[in-house]
Amino acid sequence: LGLNKKVIGLMVLEDEIKPSAKRVLEKTRELGVKKWIMLTGDNSAVAQKVSKEIGVDEFHFDLRPEEKLEIVKKMEKGRQTLAMIGDGVNDAAALALADVSFAMGAIGSDAAIEAADIALMHDDLKKIPEIIDLSRYVVKTVKENFWIWGITNFVGLVLVFGGILGPVGAAVFNFATDFVPIMNSLKILRR
Repeated sequence: LGLNKKVIGLMVLEDEIKPSAKRVLEKTRELGVKKWIMLTGDNSAVAQKVSKEIGVDEFHFDLRPEEKLEIVKKMEKGRQTLAMIGDGVNDAAALALADVSFAMGAIGSDAAIEAADIALMHDDLKKIPEIIDLSRYVVKTVKENFWIWGITNFVGLVLVFGGILGPVGAAVFNFATDFVPIMNSLKILRR
């Protein structure tokens, strides 16, 4: 604020750090996330303060959208699954490039929401560990279903070639065992 060409006061505005952010990072590390990297358009002081407060491993600051994209491209080489969280137009290209991306839906831009794989409609970071846990459970269930399918088909073939089941019996056996993986998949709904 100024008066007669003299500074009489300053105001500083900053985004509020979500209270759950630090715990979310800790929880994702418990689930196997190896490293958290913050890419921000904010200045170095803000980036350093936020990264220290929530426990980010590495940060890059004063980034334009194309610089974020370049960093994500570099991270993409020789690594495991790359996930990204963003909310703005400046994050959209990098969100689209990541293996898994989350947009903060309530505060996010339409471009970020469109580019992301998952939109968190209530901007609740606590959902991220839940999503990681649920996705692992779904993958485990899919693998179980392949085993169930393979075993039941093998048993069916043995019964057919052993002369125990004729064409009608084989069709009934195949039809009945098709429901086993479906029933196994229903456990996901309880999760």
